[in-house]
Formats: sequence, structure tokens, C-alpha cells
Amino acid sequence: MLPPEARQVAVDLLRPPAGYRLETAVLTTYSLDLEALLALPLAVLAQSDHGVEQLLADPLLILTALREAAGRVHVFVDHGGIAVPATARPLFAMLESSVHPVRAPNGGAFHPKVWVAKFASDTAAPVVRVAVLSRNLTFDRSWDIAVASETSTTERRRVPESRELAAFIRQIAGFARPELQVPETVVASLAALADALDYAKFPVPKADGFEGAIGFKAFGLSEGRPRIWRPLKDGTSVLAMAPFVNKTALESVAACGSDQRTLVSRQESLDALQHDPTPNWREVRVLREAAQGEAEDGHLGQAHGLHAKLIVVEHGAQATWFVGSANLTSAAFTGANVELMATLTGPKGGPNGKTGVGIARFAQDGFLDRLCEPYQRRAAPSDAKKVEAQRQMDKALRLLLAADLRIQCSPDGELWQWRVEGGVELPDGVSASLWPIAWGEDDAKALTASVDWRLPDTRLTAFAGFMLRVDHPHVDDVRVTLKLPAVGLPEGRVARVLRSLIDSPERLLCYLRALLGGLEGLVEWSIGAKEPGAASQSAWTAGLNGETLLDDLLRTASRAPTRLEAIRKLFIDLRATEEGSKVIPDDLFAIWQAVEAAVAAPEAP
Repeated sequence: MLPPEARQVAVDLLRPPAGYRLETAVLTTYSLDLEALLALPLAVLAQSDHGVEQLLADPLLILTALREAAGRVHVFVDHGGIAVPATARPLFAMLESSVHPVRAPNGGAFHPKVWVAKFASDTAAPVVRVAVLSRNLTFDRSWDIAVASETSTTERRRVPESRELAAFIRQIAGFARPELQVPETVVASLAALADALDYAKFPVPKADGFEGAIGFKAFGLSEGRPRIWRPLKDGTSVLAMAPFVNKTALESVAACGSDQRTLVSRQESLDALQHDPTPNWREVRVLREAAQGEAEDGHLGQAHGLHAKLIVVEHGAQATWFVGSANLTSAAFTGANVELMATLTGPKGGPNGKTGVGIARFAQDGFLDRLCEPYQRRAAPSDAKKVEAQRQMDKALRLLLAADLRIQCSPDGELWQWRVEGGVELPDGVSASLWPIAWGEDDAKALTASVDWRLPDTRLTAFAGFMLRVDHPHVDDVRVTLKLPAVGLPEGRVARVLRSLIDSPERLLCYLRALLGGLEGLVEWSIGAKEPGAASQSAWTAGLNGETLLDDLLRTASRAPTRLEAIRKLFIDLRATEEGSKVIPDDLFAIWQAVEAAVAAPEAP
């Protein structure tokens, strides 16, 4: 179980084992915070223990990490699930090739929270790690749950337990809109990863009492809704936990247990049911107010309180857990949503919960008694105008997500015109505004058939922020970021962003020193320096003439030549513009040319 303060879980799950490097990572999520995604490659690749807030403090760090992670980290997110960032950053352009909005084939939500990473080594077999979570890739502060496992890809036969996980990875690229089609190189990478998963047998956490291998259950991968899913038949007791519930799924899960049935959900979700759940569920609980935490404003889909999704069914002497993304709703249980659950089985143990993985485990761990309290139904206040306003808001969001919107960019003097074309016919009482997320909401404009901004090229982006507002004081505004098809984005945007970040020879020297220490050294340099870009002229001179940069470059070329590739890309990008070339002093460039010549020279026979 992940408590609200466990904010580093993403870093831990994607951190390479000792002696390995990250080769490919596929992350799926219902909602996405772009700032969390900015920090993730840096923290993972640098194996840094610093918090994401510190890592976001210096754009150069993020830029280097993103360049190192390019082509390796890909995120598949529900097409309406990208949050509006709290800060406008030019570096969001670096994420465009890694973020893939997708739609569920049956009209529901793309809702899985599955992360699969493959790690490579020069001396050992590849390692594949999988994490199935209830937590999205955001800064959520909520009670969540996750199961993670890793294995080397040495199995000679296909592993039946991993079949549905492999199928899930193979198919997700096909859920993208045609105008935002996933590149063939990414599709090929997904296929190769799925092939590895076919032969990957993921061990359960035996220390927790489970046995065998982890299995996987996928929902909604093909068109057409199957019959309502029932986790297991002929169970004796069942514990179900989810923030959202409805009658259809509750009845299906309750049928799994003939004796004790325990349900844990949110107060507002249970109150919204038109029927009283307590007859079928002998024990119904909600989180105590002290365990709820506080919601964080400004992000789409920010959760607080209970967000874990878990079903435990006892059957005979065994207990099986279903952990993952599926709420106790008909959208999840019939395949309208795309979901994925992990299954783990072990002996249920005795009534004290100390020797097994049965439902008594939760009482023994203190979750049910310490953090939960009995549910008492509260009458929901009736406000017909609010209900109607919320209905109009929901309709407006559906229309926005289905709209044929696109971005057109064209040069306009020294600036660029960034234009969104294609309007949306909104319901009465709902207004909409938009803005480029790399520029900021302060300059938002009303959504019309064509609306444009004049921007510097470093602020051009395929991400557009939208705000929907309805005429009712108690219905919250909705903010969402959409990745739109974009035409005319100039080549070399990365070089221009880089030029805006490295704006002096002094800052260039600091950056080069850090690059020579690897990404780990870069993080330590940035976190430890009071002002990373404020090196003095004397420091620059010492860097060239004291402990010479040439020695450092040659030492790196001998011991870790791959680290020179980042410097090579840096010089190429900077010299792509006249302004960038001015940042590189002639004597420094002469040193670099000498190093390149030495590295390229063939060895003497």
C-alpha cells in the first residue's frame, strides 16, 4: 500500500538494477502531469535521491536527461487526461515525441496504470520489470496500491501468466487517433518488448506470503463488450476496495464470497448510489477524515483520500488478490474502459492474519481499524441547477475531446504565428478558452473557429491548454491539455531551446564540467551550486588553463567515451545558430576538435 507521502514511487520503479541501463520504458496512465514526466527521466537516469521539486529547479538538468532518454521512455495516456501544468516551460516541447494520447476502443476511458521497463547489461541477460499500480503519473496525494516484480528474460517457453500483459503492450499503439499516429519506430519497440514479456515469468513477492507467478488480466483491448467480469467463483469471503463504485460491479464482486463481505470506498461514492450497499456487504467502510489528506489544486484528476483498487477473494485455503486500475464500476468490469489488473495467490493463513495473505491481513496491518471507519449514509443535498450545470460541463468536455482541432505554425517576422483551427459548438452556458502551454494561461483567448498568438520559436508546442467554465458558482472549472496535430513547427526547436538556456561561456563551462561527470555528476553539481550559471570569468580561465579541460576530455574519452556523445550533440546544437556559436569561445572549440580527432584516429598497429 502506498501512503500519500510516497511521491518517489515512479523513480524507484524505473531505477535500473546495479550494472544495468534503461533500454525501453512504457508507462500507461489515465492522467498525466507533464512536470512529473519532466522530472522522471532525470531522476531515473541519474539514479538521484533528490526530490522532483529540486530536479525541476534547473532546466539544463531536465534537458540533458530528456536528451539521454529520447526514444527510450514512452507514455500512453487517455486523450483527455493530460493536466494543465502549473508552470509554462519551453521544455515541454521535448516531451511531444514521448507522450501518446490514446482512446479506449469501446468508448470508455483508457485507464490502466502499468509500467514496463527493460534493462540491458553488457555482461548479463536483459531484465524486465513490471509495475501494476492504482496511481497515475501525477503528483497525487492519495492512498494507492502497487505490485512490482522483475525477472531476467531466460525462459524458453511462453509464460501463460504473462500472455495478457504482452497482448496489452502490443495493442496500445493502435488506440491512438489516426492524426496522432504512433511512429513506426515506437511500434516496433513495443512489439519487441511484448515479445520479451511473452517469455517473462514474474515472481510474486514471496516475503509477503504469495506463491507462484504474477498473472495479468486485461480489459477492453478489443471492440465489443463482454459479459460482466466476476473475479472468482465459489469464494468464501471477499474484500473489495475502490474509490468509485456502482451497483453492477458491486453485485458481481459480492457474488464472489458466500460468507464475509467487506467493502471500502469513498463517502461521496457510496452516498451517490441509489441503493443501500449494506445488505450485500456486511461491512462497509470509508477512510477516516484524518487519513484523507488534502487535495492539491491546479491539476486535472488530482486525487486525495482513497485511490487504491483491490479485490481479495478467499477460496478454500487460498486467497487471490486482484490489484490494478479497475474501479468497482460497470465501465471497468464490462470492458468499456481499458484496464489491467495483476493477480497474486497464496495461502490465506489463520484468523490473526500473521501467516497468510487473506483478508485478516488487513486487520493485522491496521488498515481497516486504524485508517477506516464504518460507513454511515448521508443525504446528498438536492440542487437541480447544479446537476444540470454539471451535465452541461460534462457534455462540453466530451465535445472538446471529440473536436477536430489542429495547430498551424508559420513565421511572422522575428516571431511565429501559433494558430489553433477548428472550433467547438459548446452547450448553452459553457465557455471555453485556450492557450499554448509553453506560454501560459495569463494570455488565454476565447476558443473560436481560429485563434492565434505571436510567439518566439522556443515557445512553440503541440500542447494546447483549455479551460471550460459553466455559469454556476459551485461547478468547478475544468482544465485539460490536449496534444493536437501540428503543422509547420520549425526544425531545430531543440537547438533554440538549448541556446536560451546556455547563454554565456561561463554557463557553458559549468555544463561541460558536469557532463564529463555523467548525469549523476550533473545532478550533484546543480543541487550543490548556489547559482549554477553564475561562474566568474576567472573560473572560465581556470577551466581552460589550470586543471585543463583538455585533460578532462581525454580522460573521459579513454575511460567512458560514450559520455562524449552528449558534448558532441551540445556543440552541434549550439553551432546551429549564430547566437549559439558566440557562446563557444574559439579556444574551447579548438580543444574539442583536437579531442574529436584523437578519438577518431585509428589505433597504431
